[in-house]
Amino acid sequence: MLKNRGAARRLPLLCLYREVVSCKICSDMDNKDLELLEFPRIRDIIAGYCSFSLSREAALGLTPSSDFAEVEARLAESSEARHLLEAEPSIGVSGIEDVTSVVIAAGRGKILDPQSLNAVRVTLEVLRILREKVSHHAEELPHLWAYACNITAHGGLGNVISRAISPDGELLPNASAKLASIRHNQRSRRAELVDKLQAYITSDAGRRYIQEPIVTEREGRFVIAVKSEFRGEVKGIVHDVSNSGASIFVEPWQTLELGNAIKELQIEEQREIERILTELSAAVGDICDSISAGIKAAAAIDFSLARARFAGRFRATEAQIYRPTDAKPPLVHLEAARHPLIGDSAVPIDVDLGKDFSVLVITGPNTGGKTVCLKTVGLLCAMTQAGLPIPASPASHLPVLDGIYADIGDEQSIAQTLSTFGWHMSNISRILKSARGYNLVVLDELGASTDPLEGSALARAILLFLLQNKFLAAVTTHYTDLKVFAHVTPGLENASFDFDPRTLTPTFHLTLGIPGGSNAIATASHFGLPEAVVSQARAALSQENQQMETLLISLNAEKQHLVDVNKELEREKSTYLKQNEMLSAELKKLCDEQQAMIRSARDDIVAEVASLQKEINSASAELKRQVSKTAVSGARESSKKVRERLNQGIFARQTEQAATSEEGEIAVGDRVWLREYDVKGTVTALNPESGQVEVIAGALRFRVGRDNVARLSGAQPEASQAVKLHTAPRSVPMELDLRGKRAEEIEPLLDNYLSDAAVARLPWVRIIHGFGTGAVRSIVREMAGRHPLAKSFKSAEQNEGGGGATIINLR
Repeated sequence: MLKNRGAARRLPLLCLYREVVSCKICSDMDNKDLELLEFPRIRDIIAGYCSFSLSREAALGLTPSSDFAEVEARLAESSEARHLLEAEPSIGVSGIEDVTSVVIAAGRGKILDPQSLNAVRVTLEVLRILREKVSHHAEELPHLWAYACNITAHGGLGNVISRAISPDGELLPNASAKLASIRHNQRSRRAELVDKLQAYITSDAGRRYIQEPIVTEREGRFVIAVKSEFRGEVKGIVHDVSNSGASIFVEPWQTLELGNAIKELQIEEQREIERILTELSAAVGDICDSISAGIKAAAAIDFSLARARFAGRFRATEAQIYRPTDAKPPLVHLEAARHPLIGDSAVPIDVDLGKDFSVLVITGPNTGGKTVCLKTVGLLCAMTQAGLPIPASPASHLPVLDGIYADIGDEQSIAQTLSTFGWHMSNISRILKSARGYNLVVLDELGASTDPLEGSALARAILLFLLQNKFLAAVTTHYTDLKVFAHVTPGLENASFDFDPRTLTPTFHLTLGIPGGSNAIATASHFGLPEAVVSQARAALSQENQQMETLLISLNAEKQHLVDVNKELEREKSTYLKQNEMLSAELKKLCDEQQAMIRSARDDIVAEVASLQKEINSASAELKRQVSKTAVSGARESSKKVRERLNQGIFARQTEQAATSEEGEIAVGDRVWLREYDVKGTVTALNPESGQVEVIAGALRFRVGRDNVARLSGAQPEASQAVKLHTAPRSVPMELDLRGKRAEEIEPLLDNYLSDAAVARLPWVRIIHGFGTGAVRSIVREMAGRHPLAKSFKSAEQNEGGGGATIINLR
């Protein structure tokens, strides 16, 4: 059972860390339910991804929570950790140690040894790097950054420790100037003392009395080994005797003062070491709370990173969650859900509970996946409420439940004299009595292990209890009458795992709405049971059961056939769409090439007209001088021929389409012209909401906007409607005044003027239409937008008429 503590405010690090690491938020949930769902194995996997003891402790103590705010925060941390790993693949806390007890002891005055101080230094460095890497992504990672803000680098202390302590945890010789001086003096005195002893050993007396020509140490003093029979010959202090008694180790009087001096230096050295360690320990103790907080923050971040690594390994992501209410009851929606402990062989399943039904009755063949399905649903819900990513589609969404309960497997208890049936009933009784609020219950083989009639009756009663008390539940069974009961009872729904009648093996695919046969006899035959036994079993089945099993087998076979047909249709649809896309692209390419050819031809004609116009102007000038009617007539005839060529070439296509199309409402069945593709077709559908028109042109289907379609009238254009090009006067004005003109006069006037202006090679013209009602301006601009000689248009500048005039740039 999950205990709901209510929505708690996310407190500063220490309180938050207690919740993350100790994970006792849901301590009242029965561990039996978690064990039956295999949740402890998930904890072990996540603990394996943790880098140090404190985060491993968090993973091993993890339990689901019914506190929505806490679940939401944990899932956010897991999501942020996944993004952090993508951005910083090397991030981690490797090398860190839980030195909390060490720094607290330092805070109480304890002197730390060099190894402990080095562990503190390493930990401070890891914390510094961790905070720095998280800080680079602070805006995207608010939860992890909140943890990292509790980490203080303390780089100065780390540097001080590193100057005194080696990476191996040894005090460096130059940890302080005084220590270096003391050790230098020690080396000098030691060398002097050894030289004196060596001189004695090599002397005549020494060679006679000495057992071995070596200098050694006893009790921290330098001595020589003297033969025991000459102990009185070498004056000094005896520090030891050999095991055999043949040698005595004597410190001669000659080196006694030097030995005393070395001993004094050793005492002074130890005092200096203690002073250094005391100062370093005090510095650590001064910030022990800060270091402890940083370690706890690192544990929380490392725990989040462990969950992210788990997500990467199992292709998991965070489910969407919501807080269920009476107005919004709990709904379990899992898409492509996989059991994380099965591995890549797991077949994804889709499960819905709570929308159209709240209790799912799952049937199907033995070893077909029913129990795995129950564990998958229960385990993924528990994982989500523990803040873990789940191996399912990101579209999955789950409620934050008050309890998740399970009765799965067989756990007989000889000590408690419980049979299999007794164990199941005891467990179910515990569940039904203790569950409160919004709960999920998964029950395996409901009513089994006893007399089928009584077991079935109990199962129906339990299903009704779950339904009436608004539990979300998934149960498995082999009882035929429970399949019928689920079919006729509102709120219950059948589901089955498929059985392939061709191979006599389960497919592990879950199908909603259809009960499944157990196929026990077929399965037994598949596993090698003698045919005589199989035949006898079939004969022993009642006619009703045989008919039911035959019907289920037939339904499954028909369903498999429909699945195969649907797959084939999807393949054909995909092929058709690809071909249609290719043909559309090819058609558009051809249309583009056609338009390019038209533009090229138009440009050539316009250039030729301009050249001829120059000749006409030249001829006109000559005519002024010669006043030759014959020359005038010839020039006019040349101009007329140019106009005719231009009318027949550049505007022929646009004139044809304009004459054979008309504005107005379009209806299904109309013949239309598609402006963009320059093709004709028939309207097959209209969508007023989107403004889309569906048109079929030959084997192609188009969906285009309404403004890209013109209805074809079928009438041929009148001669007066064709676009005409007149000979431009020798001087074409830069503006045309249309004020006071009627609407029907404007288009031919403007068309002729633009033709004259184009022939005269004017770059732009000004059309004066005034303000008035705006009707003339609308006609001018509408025509400028579609006229082949108009490149663009805009309102005139204020000093040129402003909104009362339009500037048209010519091609």
